[in-house]
Amino acid sequence: MDFVEWMRSTGLSEKSANSYQGAIKGRLTNWARTYGLTTKPIGEIPNLSEFVALAEQLRKTPEFLDRNETGNGMYAAALSNYQKYLQAVGSLLEKKQAEYGPHRQQVSKIESALSEPFDPKNQADARARVLREIVQRRGQQKFRKTLIAAYGGHCAITGCSVTPLLEAAHITPYLGPETNSVTNGLLLRTDIHTLWDLGLIAVEPDTRKVWVSPEIADSTYRVLTGAPLMLPLDLAQWPSNAALAQQWDLAHTKLAEAS
Repeated sequence: MDFVEWMRSTGLSEKSANSYQGAIKGRLTNWARTYGLTTKPIGEIPNLSEFVALAEQLRKTPEFLDRNETGNGMYAAALSNYQKYLQAVGSLLEKKQAEYGPHRQQVSKIESALSEPFDPKNQADARARVLREIVQRRGQQKFRKTLIAAYGGHCAITGCSVTPLLEAAHITPYLGPETNSVTNGLLLRTDIHTLWDLGLIAVEPDTRKVWVSPEIADSTYRVLTGAPLMLPLDLAQWPSNAALAQQWDLAHTKLAEAS
């Protein structure tokens, strides 16, 4: 939400919102630059403390004192509204970051990258990169085909049978071709695969029941807690207990570290 949209949302008239925006972009910025208070437009200052310091000095300049008086306090009102705008935006950001919990910094970086201007020239390369990542994510094709056959084309945790969404997941991290053993693999839906790799989903090795980290509150995944792991018909293709135990320990170690 930009400055004008915010002012409108507070009930200011279109005329007042445009006047304050014009003052911020025009005379107030020009006066601030004249006195060396800033090198950029005031409207591009996102930091509240930086703006407050600038506004305090700006209010003391002769131009501000003179024009604000003849303008019935318009310039003071413009500064006041911009300060309130920055405070409102900051509060929303803090709330958003709090919702992301321990991952807020990573999410902020991702959102920052996504906010870059859209450039259609880059889309061909981007699509090629995404397709490469999908292929890599699925693992070696032979490994994936083996797991699809072993699990009858169903996700071992959710039962999903949409083949394009199923990936060859390593129970323990991929460390070379030797880890592409069917007993070190599970056929998982893409989102479940991601949660598995993050240590947010695991399988208790003795009971082979699914465990979902308490960090995940979404009911879509919470209902999987305690569900039995689907197993291949061939006993020789069942997942390795040692591999499941390693993932189990990793997941609970990460949970303890996050607590």
